[in-house]
Amino acid sequence: MKYEDLLESHFKYGTTKEDIIKIYGYDKLLSNVVIAPWWNHDIFENMGFRIEQVSKLIYNFYSDEVSFSYIEFKKIGAPAIMDDILSLGVTDCKNIIFLGSSGSLDENIKIGDIVIPEYSICGDGSSRYLNKNLEDELFKKEYPSKEITNELVNILKEDNINYHYVPNYSTDTVFAQYYHIDKIINTGAKSIEMETALLFKCNELIKKNVTALFCISDNTIVNKSLYSGRTKEDEDYRHKVRYDIIPKVIVKLFKKINR
Repeated sequence: MKYEDLLESHFKYGTTKEDIIKIYGYDKLLSNVVIAPWWNHDIFENMGFRIEQVSKLIYNFYSDEVSFSYIEFKKIGAPAIMDDILSLGVTDCKNIIFLGSSGSLDENIKIGDIVIPEYSICGDGSSRYLNKNLEDELFKKEYPSKEITNELVNILKEDNINYHYVPNYSTDTVFAQYYHIDKIINTGAKSIEMETALLFKCNELIKKNVTALFCISDNTIVNKSLYSGRTKEDEDYRHKVRYDIIPKVIVKLFKKINR
């Protein structure tokens, strides 16, 4: 399937590119875009940017050196954000950075650590809708864009920031995933979240520069799941990384790739 195939199906029933841009509020989207299923834009508020809210969930950040749009989806999971991602294909945005939380499947990846997915393994059902005959995508590997991901990893190395560059698994469920953890770990995954296999699959169609950055929220392997076991020290470290480190990394990345 090609992106044009999806667009043609819209055109067939009377929808235009302009209609898609309008309904998603993408008319003032900048070339650099941060997308976040749940994280709030306030992580960038203390960095000296001029901030303009351009739609209900989109904020534009401006400075003399760099500018970017921040999209707060306010919903999680591949099915929930699939349409928003695919609709970015009709915009002029060039670079997309996914920000969010993920769980650790490795005792050496701690709560609060930064993870960059080398690739994401599909555990969602939405991805089949990007295939002409609805073929299942289960356990297929999907990759971020190479150049922007390499730049991100290089920044983390240069600034001596602790990070992990690992295979990731994208699940459709939090509650039911625990029953399947052993099988998920056997795929080689070291982290787990809900959206990026679909994001990378979508990007095969919309052809932007896409990468992802996670902050670890929980670690199933050491009994610190989303449901129990996490300490105040875990949360304090995670908060510091999320608010003090990650925003600076993202801004530096946009500066480097826009030179």
